[in-house]
Amino acid sequence: MAQKSGRNRRGTPEEREAVAARYQESVERLQRTAYWNLRSTIASVCVFIGIFAVLSVSWGESDGARLVPALACAVGGVCGAGVYFSRPYPKLVLGLLLAAVSFTGLGLAGLAVVVGSGS
Repeated sequence: MAQKSGRNRRGTPEEREAVAARYQESVERLQRTAYWNLRSTIASVCVFIGIFAVLSVSWGESDGARLVPALACAVGGVCGAGVYFSRPYPKLVLGLLLAAVSFTGLGLAGLAVVVGSGS
């Protein structure tokens, strides 16, 4: 009798497979959401830096040696904004995100070099 109650509590093999499949599906859904949130946060940072770069260029603060790194940050911001519009295309999202991070990183590194050299 104790075995019978144990079997009912654990369910049949089909029920256990169904529960395992539902659990795996919910974990995959959580991972997809977490990855999208991470990607959108990275894209938002690139857009934020790009907006400041565009404002700096438009106000005339980025001239001479600071212009090219500021424009690289602006291009990174545009690529970051493109991430939001290309969500249905995962490969395009990944490419835009890599471009956004690359341009923004290169722009920030260039600005650090220019400011550090005293120009």
